[in-house]
Amino acid sequence: MPAKSIRISRLSMTALGAALRASLWNPGFFCSVLLLTAVFLAAGEPYAEYLIESGGSMEGAAWIAVFAYSVSSEQSLMFLPLVVPLAASAEVQDEIKSRYALFLAGRSGKKSYLADRIIGTACAGGFVSVLAMSAVLLAAAVRCAGIPDLSAAGEGITAWSLLPDFLCGFLNGALWSLIGSAAAVITRSRYLAYAVPFVLSYVLNVFQERYYPELFFLSPKQWAFPSYYGAGTCIGILLFLGLAVSAVLGRLMERRLS
Repeated sequence: MPAKSIRISRLSMTALGAALRASLWNPGFFCSVLLLTAVFLAAGEPYAEYLIESGGSMEGAAWIAVFAYSVSSEQSLMFLPLVVPLAASAEVQDEIKSRYALFLAGRSGKKSYLADRIIGTACAGGFVSVLAMSAVLLAAAVRCAGIPDLSAAGEGITAWSLLPDFLCGFLNGALWSLIGSAAAVITRSRYLAYAVPFVLSYVLNVFQERYYPELFFLSPKQWAFPSYYGAGTCIGILLFLGLAVSAVLGRLMERRLS
């Protein structure tokens, strides 16, 4: 490989690492994780109390059942698009507004900068969701340690079945983070990065429930935690939407930089 190509590759990796550090290592990211964890815990506590009062879980291990309920409740799925964008969705708009983006793009190349910022924004939202889910899973294991499993052998939710849920959680968090960033770049306002994902999610949910109640794939709730479709279908939807929003965001950023 030519020396020039090696230098460009190293510079690109350095820029990507810097973008990830900026997106993941900031107060907004940690606040988002804490807030989303609190939302999940608050949503799952009534179900944990119910299992204690009923004497056990009929849906498999109690800690797994409580975890699944915590991350799939109405409250959790409603607040996730509101909390996730707090991590890094406004950073792109801030960099463009301050013209710091021009310096970064000139140093690493425009395409490299765009890719790094999109990846950083997506990873920030995805990791907020995954870290919050992981914290809730650990808390559920402690909270439900004394709740017996009353399900038949081999029935109910298993630990392995949670892997697709974590993947859906990552992709769902990444999607709303990217949507928030795109909204901020379009409107040139960092504050709409926080408001638009929540409003859009609410409108889409209401629209699907009121006008197309049988088309569950139109509901953001089903993208986050599938109940009517398999996890593969929802992962495919989230991947498609995430790539589509990434392409739109990249185009918007390129126009602003030009």
